[in-house]
Amino acid sequence: MATQQASAAQLAGLDVQQLQQLKERINADLAQFQRSGQQLSIAASKFQESAVSVAQLAEAKEGHQLLLPLTQSLYVNGKIGATDKVMIDIGTGYFVELTTAEGQSYCTRKVQKLQDSLKNVSKILQERQAMLNQVVNMMQRKMQAQANAAQASGSA
Repeated sequence: MATQQASAAQLAGLDVQQLQQLKERINADLAQFQRSGQQLSIAASKFQESAVSVAQLAEAKEGHQLLLPLTQSLYVNGKIGATDKVMIDIGTGYFVELTTAEGQSYCTRKVQKLQDSLKNVSKILQERQAMLNQVVNMMQRKMQAQANAAQASGSA
């Protein structure tokens, strides 16, 4: 509450043009955080899919036929080799061989970290939105005050 009052006092010291610039910066921040949130959400869903895939692989039998994706639209025939180990991409081109249980655990931990980050981004988005609302309200008050002052000087 005290920070809102301090923020409102700081906003009151700005003119309409400065408030407009601040509004534009906050809008840009909001857009960036929204994109970040979407990317985190997409990454979390991909790790969830990976955990399911590792679980399915653990249940599969050696020699089972399947289609392996080389790209999003190109698949090749393949056979499952050992189902007790998987290669997990841990980022920047590094792979680690893990058991299927460890692979599932890794994916689950990554999902949890991404969801925690998404919560932080959501909190920041709410704070920025509240700040934007304060700026817009202050702009409206200042513009109304300017209009009232112009009207008063015009009628006097």
